[in-house]
Amino acid sequence: MLDTLRKGASSLVAKILFAILVISFAIWGIGDIFRGPGRQSVVAQVGDQKISGQMLLSAYNRYLEQLRPMFGGRLDSEQAKKLGFPQSVLQHMAEQAVFDQAAQDLGLAVSDATIRRKIESEPAFKGPGGTFDEFTFRQTLMRAGFTEEAYVAEIRKDMARQALIGTIRGSGEAPTNMADALYRVHDEKRMADAATVLDTSMPDPPEPTEAQLETYHKDHAAAFTAPEYRTVTFLTLTAAELAKDIPVSDEELHKAYDEDKGRFTVPERRTIRQIVTGNEADAKRAEAMLAEGKDFAEVAKEVANEDKDAIELGTLAETQLPKDLAGPVFTLPSDGVSKPIKTALGWHILKVVAIKPGSVKSFDDVRDSLRQEVAVDRARDRVDKLANQVDDTLASGASLEEAAQKLGLTAQTVDAVDSRGHDRDGKPIAGLPGGSFLTTAFSSPEGKATQLTEIPHDGYFVLRVDKITPSALRPLAEVRDVVVSAWRGEQRHLAAKARAQEIADKIRSGKSLSEVVSDYGIEVNTIGPFQRSEKETLPETVIKTLFQDKVGEAATGETKDGYVVAQLREIVPADPAADKDGVAAIQKQLDRAFGMDYLVEYGAALESRYPIKVNTKAFDALFANP
Repeated sequence: MLDTLRKGASSLVAKILFAILVISFAIWGIGDIFRGPGRQSVVAQVGDQKISGQMLLSAYNRYLEQLRPMFGGRLDSEQAKKLGFPQSVLQHMAEQAVFDQAAQDLGLAVSDATIRRKIESEPAFKGPGGTFDEFTFRQTLMRAGFTEEAYVAEIRKDMARQALIGTIRGSGEAPTNMADALYRVHDEKRMADAATVLDTSMPDPPEPTEAQLETYHKDHAAAFTAPEYRTVTFLTLTAAELAKDIPVSDEELHKAYDEDKGRFTVPERRTIRQIVTGNEADAKRAEAMLAEGKDFAEVAKEVANEDKDAIELGTLAETQLPKDLAGPVFTLPSDGVSKPIKTALGWHILKVVAIKPGSVKSFDDVRDSLRQEVAVDRARDRVDKLANQVDDTLASGASLEEAAQKLGLTAQTVDAVDSRGHDRDGKPIAGLPGGSFLTTAFSSPEGKATQLTEIPHDGYFVLRVDKITPSALRPLAEVRDVVVSAWRGEQRHLAAKARAQEIADKIRSGKSLSEVVSDYGIEVNTIGPFQRSEKETLPETVIKTLFQDKVGEAATGETKDGYVVAQLREIVPADPAADKDGVAAIQKQLDRAFGMDYLVEYGAALESRYPIKVNTKAFDALFANP
């Protein structure tokens, strides 16, 4: 029956997504008991282990919640069923139940003391003080509909299963010579000489014929196809726009300035160093040494064992220091040193290294920006009232233009806008509303005004699509210059490819790259040493070929602006004996992989020993459409 489940869960999407979430299945049983009771029918059974409808639905709903963000929040139950998620969840639970049964038959036991420690470490059971709370524990279980005995039984089973899985997985050990061999392959490096044949270095091709242009235009239609354009008429209601017509008196501005003067004030800031000691005696000793003229950093090191970085507090305002320190520090002159100050953290001696005076922006400095702020603030109330008037006017049958005229607004029309907000020349159109304006414009039918739509933190817009110009291939006559330029670029690129191949052929006849390219005036650079994973200096296809070549052989590859020719210069073998840490890291990865293989094989053997019985009627009923 498990094979049937696997076929139902065999979609590529299901496999990938459950591979991503597989770690979460490791301790499934415990987290899910807090999801609340559900259907009690048995959906699957392995020996003494039963999977109820409640358990399956709980796990299934949990994983739908985790998967929804990967689908942009739009994964519904029907899509999940089509992708085989119910079968995948049950398959994982059934495989887990096989291990539960094996742990039970092996007599794996977990002591009460271990279980208690596990429970006391559970965050859900911690009280206000951050430690385990008996009352919180019992209340949490009661709200979830479980008794203490049932919970303890679940956690006991879970820990036994994890002990079995950990033992099998931890027994993986790969042969050491395998790690050495992989290290030699992975860390082998190579060096190469490389030269790039640039497209721009190729001579201009002859003038294209009309037939050539027509063919190129047709074969590269996507590059010359205009996007869908829409002619849109719209109204916007924003506080910033309405604020332009709202007068603000000097009296109002002075009042706003005085009420919010702190916003225009830059406080005095001081660059401060400090020495902190644990007792008064050390603080007094440091004070005396400083009074003798000793360097502050040297005293900090000798008395408090503080390094130079530790004594720097930075440049701070008075409000950024504790009150016990702020007062004394902000009465000191530049280069002044405080007396020892006691706080809850110890004894402090502070030095003022520099003083940056505070400043206050004058009323005239902020008049214009303040006028805009006050006007916008007053306009916000008008936006909502005006939005209601626009709604009512449109609902009465008025057009956008009529509504605009009646309410003293301006209707704007954009002759052609694409879905990115660009015009026919591909330039961004200024002044379009934000928010969902473009989405709304390109999802609305022609000739009908939309609902008034909010622009987050700004206002509202309403629009009407006046004309839809479908996406279409631009005629050759319209884009001839662009087509000619593109055709020439392709011809130069093909010529660069042919030149690169010609160079590679000469290298294969026994010449060096430097000898060959000297005839073409191309510069040669030595690349490397590099590994197989190198992606920056040479195209991936060239790297791959060079790691298959012998010294002296050549490879060519395409770049964004031409073709590169590389000749293998040197092979730098990897020495496992010289990098024990690197080999150890590979050995660890191999051991982990072997452990997972052991676990998979052990799981397959257990499935043969403990057949999985699935109640297909109960399963189908659980996920049937309501």
